[in-house]
Amino acid sequence: MPEPTARQSHIDRALTNVSIAYKNAAFVWPEVFPRVQVQKQSDLYFNFTKGYWFRLDTGPRAPGARAPRGGYALTTSQYLCLERAIAHQVHDEVIENSDDPLTPLVRSTQYVSTQIQSAIENDVLDLVFGNSVWSSSATPSVLWSNDASDPWGDIETGMNTVATAIGREPNTAVIGRGLWRYLKNHPDVIDRIKGGATVGGPAKATAELIAGVAGLERLLVASSVEDTSNEPASSTMAYLGGLHMALLYVPTGAALDTPSAGYTFMWKNVEISRFREEQERSDVIEARCSWDAKVTAADAGYLIKAAA
Repeated sequence: MPEPTARQSHIDRALTNVSIAYKNAAFVWPEVFPRVQVQKQSDLYFNFTKGYWFRLDTGPRAPGARAPRGGYALTTSQYLCLERAIAHQVHDEVIENSDDPLTPLVRSTQYVSTQIQSAIENDVLDLVFGNSVWSSSATPSVLWSNDASDPWGDIETGMNTVATAIGREPNTAVIGRGLWRYLKNHPDVIDRIKGGATVGGPAKATAELIAGVAGLERLLVASSVEDTSNEPASSTMAYLGGLHMALLYVPTGAALDTPSAGYTFMWKNVEISRFREEQERSDVIEARCSWDAKVTAADAGYLIKAAA
């Protein structure tokens, strides 16, 4: 007796509660180079010359005499927020025929927004981990992939270098995900944080614990990845952060009379717009933003480079 098969009894449809998509989970740039909201696309900011504030010009004053005179100098630097943009076209046929859970206009908005955030992240990390950016940098004599290395000593060298240069301890470290895997598993690191482990459980080297031991307010792991291939080649994925760690002094936001390793000057906020291309019978979702990621105090940073 003929019977319908299972495949004949069911017509496949897309699930409405599962889909597979890829994007970076988090971006660190706002904490690495804090955002400075500016009113004009380009302008100047003041730099007070460091030496005048650290030299001791105070001296004895004889009765009736004038106090020793001192002074300070300043210069200006410029930022220029260049606009970057990305757009995605969505055809009417796609909008009208898409099944759940596809929402083409929503997905397009997410896509262009992520593109902008990724571009800012790329700009900031290119500077933070770049060559000849900071006043001081070094490659460890023994790389952190070797258990005989001394990551605490390398970090302390960087901390001391910045503190000596600007009179403030670095408060922020950013480490590439490629180097983080060696630091968090290094025996010296595990040994130092054992006291913070759960009783009876293994010691777990979190960014918060390592930051606390090192005397930092925060340790940020740059985990963003980038596909460096060109279509239609297969994906070639790489970490933006590489095998580096930067020790920085940065305030939590725009600040007066404070050395900051860097800022992200931003003219306006990220703007998302939707417009019609009638001839193509399509809607276009566009994101645009104008920013300038800039090192503002090269002596407020120290790079531990190519450490593994």
